[in-house]
Amino acid sequence: MDKSLVKPVAHATPFGGPVTAANSAASANLAVKASAENRPDLPIVFGQAIEYESGAREIAHTHPRAQLLYATSGVIRVRTPGTSWVVTPDRALLVPPRVEHELEMVGKVSFRTVYVDPCPMCGDEEGRLLAVNALLREAILALVTQPARNPPPGSLADVLAQLIVHLLAAAATEDLGSIVDQAARLPLPQHPRLRKICQALIDEPANSDSLEYWGDRIGASSRTLARHFQRETGMPFAKWREQMRASEAMCRLSTSTPINEVAAYLGYADANTFAVMFKRVLHMTPLKYQSMMNPATPDAPQG
Repeated sequence: MDKSLVKPVAHATPFGGPVTAANSAASANLAVKASAENRPDLPIVFGQAIEYESGAREIAHTHPRAQLLYATSGVIRVRTPGTSWVVTPDRALLVPPRVEHELEMVGKVSFRTVYVDPCPMCGDEEGRLLAVNALLREAILALVTQPARNPPPGSLADVLAQLIVHLLAAAATEDLGSIVDQAARLPLPQHPRLRKICQALIDEPANSDSLEYWGDRIGASSRTLARHFQRETGMPFAKWREQMRASEAMCRLSTSTPINEVAAYLGYADANTFAVMFKRVLHMTPLKYQSMMNPATPDAPQG
């Protein structure tokens, strides 16, 4: 059954956050995107550029076209029905048509989105994480500056659109099986009880309550919860919580948050204890990951 273009959630925002000025601005941007996307004069591929403040959110919604989510700076946290994604500036997320998704911005985000219709590279997944090379990045940045109204054949907008489709098809064939890319995809259970637990932990990553505690709260044995958790997420509860914390750390480290602040936010007694967990999940230290995601520019002073 077709979903509407934008599915509003009354008095709520994704990820359990409060309604804020940033969220109101995000909702206005979402309305602009929806209005533009429904125009019949738009080409098969078109782009938009939006600047978001940190903490801005877009409520759960769908699009009739596939959407490529990309940020030149900042991090986008995206939630689809079965996955929570971390989209850093070296990656983009391709969301197929009519797949419900919600967004949260971590840090100030320079958001660049491209709509594609049809999207033969989408497949049956809820989303596909793609590597963004220099050519794809520049093509996206150039496309969002072009007029969206009926670009003539051979125009710059037309050439860019064709190039982006070609580059997306090529990127979709790459196997992003690295430890970091795996950590950027956090599976979410579908069972309402498990979903409630996961939402509470995502809202408060430092929470260390056991499955026994959660079982008492929601009226299920810890063994039952553990069995369902393994079946629905493919991993034990403790491992899921560790990956959730690692993915949250990826967001914050990518926006240059100090490592000791990240450790404290996630509930670790000190940066060393946090680093042990992070290295166990991502096979690198927090400092190495942060340096990788925030490389010094040639003209930047070295400290």
